[in-house]
Amino acid sequence: MGLIRLLLLALLLYLIWRLIRGIFSPRQPASPPPAAERMLRCTHCGVNVPERECLHRAGHTFCSPEHHRAWLEQRRD
Repeated sequence: MGLIRLLLLALLLYLIWRLIRGIFSPRQPASPPPAAERMLRCTHCGVNVPERECLHRAGHTFCSPEHHRAWLEQRRD
């Protein structure tokens, strides 16, 4: 009987400690979710690329300088 009382007392003290800790601990504000970045399609290969990584040439969007050159070569043919 004494062991059960001891365990209940320990549980009660733990719960009180958690409650006090939760009340007095500073709350951290929830961080806002990261802003979604716009994706643009490469004119040459069709791969979607984040807008900040795109090349914009002559009204078209490219994922790399190589694809811009390849697109120009295709148009010449």
